[in-house]
Formats: sequence, C-alpha cells, structure tokens
Amino acid sequence: MSQTRITIRPLRLTDAHHVYEIMHMPNVLWGLSVLPSTTADAWSTIVEQWVADEHMHVFVAEIQEKAIGIICVRVRTGRESHVGDVTLAVHDKHQRQGIGKMLLITALDLADNWLNLVRLELAVYTDNEQAIRLCQQFDFAIEGRKHYDAFRGGAYIDSYMLARLHIATNSINATNEPKETTGETPQ
Repeated sequence: MSQTRITIRPLRLTDAHHVYEIMHMPNVLWGLSVLPSTTADAWSTIVEQWVADEHMHVFVAEIQEKAIGIICVRVRTGRESHVGDVTLAVHDKHQRQGIGKMLLITALDLADNWLNLVRLELAVYTDNEQAIRLCQQFDFAIEGRKHYDAFRGGAYIDSYMLARLHIATNSINATNEPKETTGETPQ
C-alpha cells in the first residue's frame, strides 16, 4: 500500500487553473460565497492579485504537482493590522482526508509565529457543520450570526462569524491594558 504525499506550499501563479477547478467543485460552491459563473480568466487575475499583495498569504495543498486545497489569510491594515481573515477550500475529491486541517495548521503557524496576529476571523454558513467542527478544534468560537448573509441554491442562508484569539501573555493582560513596567532590569 503506497501513501500519497501531500505538500503544503505557498501559492504560485501556475496554480490558477487548479484554483479555478477547486472553486468550481459542487461542495466548495455550496460552502463559499463564490459564483459558479466566475471564469478561468477571472481566477487567473485573482491569483495574480493574491501573489502580488503583501497582505495576502496563500498556501495550497498539493498532490502530485496539483493544488487540491487552498487557504488564504488576508491581513488587515491600519488599526486592524492585528486581524486576519481566513478562507479555506478543499477539492471535493479530497475532502474529509485531513487536508483542511493541514492547511489550517499552516495558517495558524503563520498567524501566530510569523505575523503576530492576535485575531483570526472567518465566516461559515450555519449548515456547514464539518467546517464549524474543524474551526472549533483550533479554538475558533462562534461570535455571532449574520442573517440572510448569502443567496445560495434559491434561498438565503445565514452564516456564523467565528474568531480565534491568540494573545501573547507578555504583551497584553486579561483586561487588554498594556502591562505596566517598573523600570527595573530583571536580575
């Protein structure tokens, strides 16, 4: 029995046709607010923009040189530069195989250990129990519900707003006030 090697790596311009395929899978279309009418050329442009944008951090899961999953972390700017927005999609043929989990682990490592993001947010349709469970495994909590958030399959659907806080204990205390310093040097 052979094992399939899955590689997680940054997005490349050459992944555009795979991203197009992923985003047009029935389960992905059902779970994200993308339209089935988005063309391959449009996805190529989107991928080009993502690669060029210093605030977008995109990874793909790859099997045999084909991207089969994608996760995006968009870092906000200004007074929200400590916040990242997450989007995740896995090709229908590769769902429920741990690929979403691998991608999310990669995004959390980037957010926590490289970008120093305090807050990650994502929206999940209320009927996407699989995605909700995955996020909750990594300390995302439901913070609210957006009623009539999207139109899908001929009806409006609500979504949950989920967030994960990762607060470094040496910079912020429980009241979100900066820690006081005594001016003394530790011995």
